[in-house]
Amino acid sequence: MSEGKKEIVPFDKIQGIASKNVPAYSNGYDDFVSFEGFYVHGIFTGFNGQSVEFARRWLLLRKSCIFQNIRSAADMWQELTYVERVTDGEKFHLKTYSNGSTHKPKCDALLIYPRSEKSPYGHVAIICEVQENFIRIVEQNYRFHYWSSNYARQIPMLYRNGLYYIEDYYNVYGWMEIENNNQLKTLDESNINLILQKYQQPKPSGELQRCFILNKTFDYDYSSFYVDNRKDSCLIQSNDNDFCYYKADENFFVNISSTSNELYRLFMQVTYHIIHNDELLTLFEIPNQLWFRIRRSWADECDFDMIDHMTFKFDGQSLKLYQYEANHALAILQSAIAQEKRAQVMNLNYNFTSSFQMHCLLVRQWKRLNIKTIVHILIDNDEEDLETVLYMQKVMTEAGINSKLCLLPNDLYWKDSMIVDTDGEIVKIVWKSWNWETIFQDFRDKYRYNEEDIGWELMSDERPCVSDILLNEQIRIIEPLWKSITHHTAFVSVLTDMFPNHPSILQNEWFLSEDSEHLPCINWSMEEQNNCIIKPYDAKENFIINDSMEEYLDYDHFSQEIFSRKSTENSDEIIVSWMIHGLCSGFSICEEENLFTNGNNSKTYCCTM
Repeated sequence: MSEGKKEIVPFDKIQGIASKNVPAYSNGYDDFVSFEGFYVHGIFTGFNGQSVEFARRWLLLRKSCIFQNIRSAADMWQELTYVERVTDGEKFHLKTYSNGSTHKPKCDALLIYPRSEKSPYGHVAIICEVQENFIRIVEQNYRFHYWSSNYARQIPMLYRNGLYYIEDYYNVYGWMEIENNNQLKTLDESNINLILQKYQQPKPSGELQRCFILNKTFDYDYSSFYVDNRKDSCLIQSNDNDFCYYKADENFFVNISSTSNELYRLFMQVTYHIIHNDELLTLFEIPNQLWFRIRRSWADECDFDMIDHMTFKFDGQSLKLYQYEANHALAILQSAIAQEKRAQVMNLNYNFTSSFQMHCLLVRQWKRLNIKTIVHILIDNDEEDLETVLYMQKVMTEAGINSKLCLLPNDLYWKDSMIVDTDGEIVKIVWKSWNWETIFQDFRDKYRYNEEDIGWELMSDERPCVSDILLNEQIRIIEPLWKSITHHTAFVSVLTDMFPNHPSILQNEWFLSEDSEHLPCINWSMEEQNNCIIKPYDAKENFIINDSMEEYLDYDHFSQEIFSRKSTENSDEIIVSWMIHGLCSGFSICEEENLFTNGNNSKTYCCTM
């Protein structure tokens, strides 16, 4: 079987095992950077899926050594001169041999590759076997197939004119061997307790800083730019002549990425638990006519999970998952996509923005679905979301997918029990922006309950409603039916029950307990709203004005501890982490004008790294 036909291993899944006990994890794509920190016995080994991370972890587990932090694999050739044994701090020098050396490569050597157009950071691998005409290596982030044996690849080696040449597809700097390699032993249960504390570092929280451009004048609050001959608007938040943005360091990016990816994996465990629990589905008020459909969607449509978001609070030390009603998630997504242009408009000095990978990853995910039919994009008259919908259509086009915008309820019709568009094209795959709770309510409104037959009776209508389309068994949905569970209001409370001591999950209660009577909370059944700002009350209906109190949020029998850091007198930061098919692809910064808001008053800001 050719290389191109081999199965691609998803990110974070094991491709193979090197040297008996060192897993190699797939990075999914060679130019993707997860920013998810990997730790072994408290020692940071690098970003999950990267070649440098694998090399450092291999040395740690097989040789009890690590090397210093390095910017990229290519830099190892010039900057790395020794490795350190973590049990006593002794340094073991590295000896370099350029490709074309008189010295034959040995097992356990580091094979170093320079930067190239297709490999901008270079590459590093470990030589695990040396024969007369080839070597075998173990590695991460080069190819993403399952290994057929205990090595990743076999590379030809030539001996010509007394010199040894490793003939790989990409150029090779050469190899680096550890002096006195025979003195190094594996790290196992017998010597883990000897690891020096200086090598074991707590996971860094990172820094997030609110910045201003002072006395800067723009003609309008909106700075315009053009993309593909279409004018877009990039909102720059201002206060008189001062313009605000955020700066984050690499550690913060590692923190938000690692936390988001870890929590998403927990989300999937909780989703599975709820989907297969009749009692919870009943408490979630999911129509029981849809239970089987939801379970089948979970079994068959996991690949159709496209984009999601999590919201966090950050106090300078900890990230906490936050129950935030982002009613305009698409608008926040649009702001995240536009960060690069926004930073350019503001003439900021930066390395990259907090969402620099999002576009590329969105295109790849659409390509991965391998859709050969037209995708119908369902829209309504909400102009606020139209910008992002048009952007997503552009992404589909870039991924080679044909699509149509369909304005509901005018552009779709019933025809012979099928749903068709105005051109008579049968609707087979749709992408929607509505949340599932809205769709379920439409289902209840559209169908009336017949008590005698104990079933749902369709109300006659010429045109299909939203629920007719999105609950249709003949139509595939991007953002499938099983996500109705993950997005449910009470989902986080089940998450808390299953993982009660997780450091990134706030205390949650679905139904108020007796103890909750003594806690300040918001009760949505008695909410008062003024310009969409929700006022917090305690359980005795007293308005809360003491902002230093430990607050709890109650949302339709739901309460959650609030974890807050005020960045200004009248605003509160929300970090929105964007997940593309389960992987953190970046984040946005929002500020609420009031701590309790339904999302309409939030402002989004540019964030640079």
